[in-house]
This record gives sequence, structure tokens and C-alpha cells, in this order.
Amino acid sequence: MPHLAALHCAPAHEWPLSSEPCCVCTYRPPEFHALCCACPPALMAMSSQLDFPFTGQCAYAADMESQYAESTTEKVFFAGTHRTRNPVDTWQWIAPILPDVGITRVADLTGLDCIGIPVCNAIRPNARSLAVSQGKGVTLDHARVSAAMEAIELFHAERAFLPTQREAFSTLGAEHALDPSRLSLLQGVQTVDPDRVLTWIRGHDLVADRLISVPRDIVACDLRVDAPCDGVFLTSSNGLGSGNTYEEAALHALCEVIERDATCLHQAFAAHIGREPALIDVSTVDDPLCCWLIERLLAADIDIHIWPQFSDLALPSFGCAISDCRGGRMPGAPIGTFQGYGCHPDRNVALSRAITEAVQSRLTYISGARDDLFRDDYASIQTARNRRNWLTWLGQAGQMMDFKEIVTWATDDVAEDLERVLTILASNGFDRAIIVDLSIAGISIPVVKAIVPGMIEPTLDNEAPEGERVKGFVEKVMASSRPRERASVS
Repeated sequence: MPHLAALHCAPAHEWPLSSEPCCVCTYRPPEFHALCCACPPALMAMSSQLDFPFTGQCAYAADMESQYAESTTEKVFFAGTHRTRNPVDTWQWIAPILPDVGITRVADLTGLDCIGIPVCNAIRPNARSLAVSQGKGVTLDHARVSAAMEAIELFHAERAFLPTQREAFSTLGAEHALDPSRLSLLQGVQTVDPDRVLTWIRGHDLVADRLISVPRDIVACDLRVDAPCDGVFLTSSNGLGSGNTYEEAALHALCEVIERDATCLHQAFAAHIGREPALIDVSTVDDPLCCWLIERLLAADIDIHIWPQFSDLALPSFGCAISDCRGGRMPGAPIGTFQGYGCHPDRNVALSRAITEAVQSRLTYISGARDDLFRDDYASIQTARNRRNWLTWLGQAGQMMDFKEIVTWATDDVAEDLERVLTILASNGFDRAIIVDLSIAGISIPVVKAIVPGMIEPTLDNEAPEGERVKGFVEKVMASSRPRERASVS
């Protein structure tokens, strides 16, 4: 494994030196104050300056106006997520940069629903992909930062200002380049000729600790009609991550890749046995913050169902579905059934992410601002059949599970979490975990794209893709003797 301290690309800036914790409990009762103020954000500025590390942006290194300073990876915020900086401080850091990435407005959507869990939109009118990005959290500050960071990630992926190389995979060789056959291809594309010339950029394989070339099209999210494209690979934001530090961004990105993979495996397994394998008994959830989120939903007459996503990696992952009860409080109810997913080394964070993402999905439809949703999407989600189908499916779950049975192992340091995730991937046969650094000089927010060859993501129809990954997992699970041994909960 590489020494992660050598991979820092967090921007240099002045940290606020304060012994006072910042309270961000805007949407939570007083008893949760200690959760979000577990540690004051007082950090010592590092005096030693580092040379600009290799990020794949060599052309920009010479023009860097500010040096990157060594930054801490110790966690200081634990409410619904684990971060090295309080969301209030993160917002103060990124707010001046928003015009530079085309964000003209960050809107609070929370009041459009009756639930009260914060959701925000970040608007980029001149986006090259989605103009509207969503964010959610347990506080308004958290949701606001989440929405802005989602938009910032896309801004970087739309540009991908990286040196490129035009070459065939057969010329580069498997030692120096990622085999295109291990990547998600466009619908109708069965294989990639190894002699076909593609555009490549450089990434860093954290498992092998070496540079490697990857096809540019699996990193870029430029959807303009005249954007350069090889016309082979599926364009996806899966694996985009940002954070206060490089490690935080890389961990966030890898967790998303693992979450999407777990979603596909779980969906395929559930379809194979004809029912949901298990649901979480919500009465066994013991995290105060997750309990508060569940109580907010129930108080708003919203049904909630949670399931552990069965996978082959020891990383907590959950799915969540919410829908209006009959005669619910929301005008026009029932609105529909909405899902959310979450993955993190800490099971409480994974569950919090799944719940808040389901709420975010619901508010995305209520607000009507998302530019990739159309009339048919709204019509299909609001049908009574949609709700009945979901409730019927969830009502056939094989067993109820205690939330405390789900594995959890997060540490107090983001770099340690990242190291353990890499170890888990390597021990399960994933020999590469590639991080492409998309950070842009002058903006200096760590943004990365994570690629784990062999992992899968849902198709454009939101279904698990066919292939050896799904087939092998289902066969392995069905060969196990007891239900609880059929899969380790991801």
C-alpha cells in the first residue's frame, strides 16, 4: 500500500484557530449538540511547504500560485458524515470559489416538503452536464455544502484539464494502461478492439502505488454535442468525489463505487430469490441521529423501509425506501416511493446517507428543477401502482435484521479508513483502485474520480448489468448453507 501522506493535494489556506466548537444543530434538538461538536476545528498551520505532487496535471503545476500545505486527516465532525472539517468552516472556505465554478445560486428546498430534513440545490446555468445538483444533510449547513460540492465535482469532470495521449491499448500494454474490456461500455458495444486508438489520461493506482493510464471518457462528464469522445464507454458520474483533503475525496469516491456495486449485486440476488432478502428492524437502530431522521419521517406520515445491501465486501451499505402513508400530510399525497442508498465504514453514516438521499430524491421530484427528469418520469413515480408494487415487494422480505448486526469499523482518521478500504478491495480480488486527480489550479478543491476495474454500476435503465460479477456473486451466495452466511452485508 502507498504511504497516503505523500498523496496530499489539499489546498493551503488559513485554518481558523479557535478553542470554541461551532454549533450547527439548526435542524436538530439540543441533545444532539455533542454529536456535531465532538471536537473543535482548531488546527495548527503547517510551516513546511511541499512541492506540488503529481496529480496528472503537470501542465498546471508550473502555474500554481499557491503551495499545497500538509493537512490533517484526523476527523473532527461526526454528525451524519465523517469529515476533517466542520461544514460551517467548509462553507466559508468554498463560498468565495462558487462563481469560479459557475454556481450562481444555492437554494434551500427543505420547506417544499413536510419532512424537515435539509435538502439544497446548487445551480450552474452554463453546465456541460447537469445544471442542477442536489445535496442533503442533517443540518442546513451540511446540505448546502453537499449540494455545492456535487456541483463542483461535475464542474471538474466536465473539463478534466489533464494531459492526454492518443494510443491503442495493445501499444501501451496492460502494465501501463487499464484494459478497456474491464470497464462499462455503451449500450450495444460488446467489446473494444485492443488495436483501437483511444484517448488516455493518467491516474494513480493506490493498490499497486503506481501511475497508470485510463481512458479519458470514463473520467470526463462533458455532454456537449461537440465534446471530444471515443464513443465506446458509458459516461457516468459514479466515483466522483470531493472533500476537504485528498484522502477525504478519495474515500468518498471509493465508497460511492462500492455502493453502486453493492446495489447491483443486492438487486440481482433479490431478483434471483424473488423477494427482498431482509429488512432492518427500525426499532433496533441505536444511533441517536439516525433515530431522529426516522422520527422526522414517521412524524410526517411517511412510511420507511430499510434493507442491508448484501455484497461480498465488509463495508456497511444500506438501501432505503420512503412513501406517503394513506391520508398523509403532504398535499397531493401519495407523491410516490423514493429510494436512497449509502455506504461508509461507519454503519451509522451509511444509514444516515441512505435515509437523507431518499428524502433528497423525493424533494428533487417535488421541486421539479432537475434537468434530467422529464414528464414521463414524474408520471410514473406518482402512480398508485408504483407504491403498491414497492410495498408488496418489501412486505415479502425474508427476515428482519437487527441494525447492530451490521459490521462497522470506522476509525478516527480518514487516511486510516482509506487504507482499510484499499486492503478490503485487494483481499477480495480487486487488484486496482485508481484515483484520477481532477483538482484545478486556482480552485484548489480536492476532486477525484475513482475507478475500480471489475466493479459494476446500474445500467441506464437502473438495472443490474449481466456479467460474471453478478453471476459469480449469486452462485456464491446460493451455495452458502444458512441465510445469514449467504452474504456478508457490504
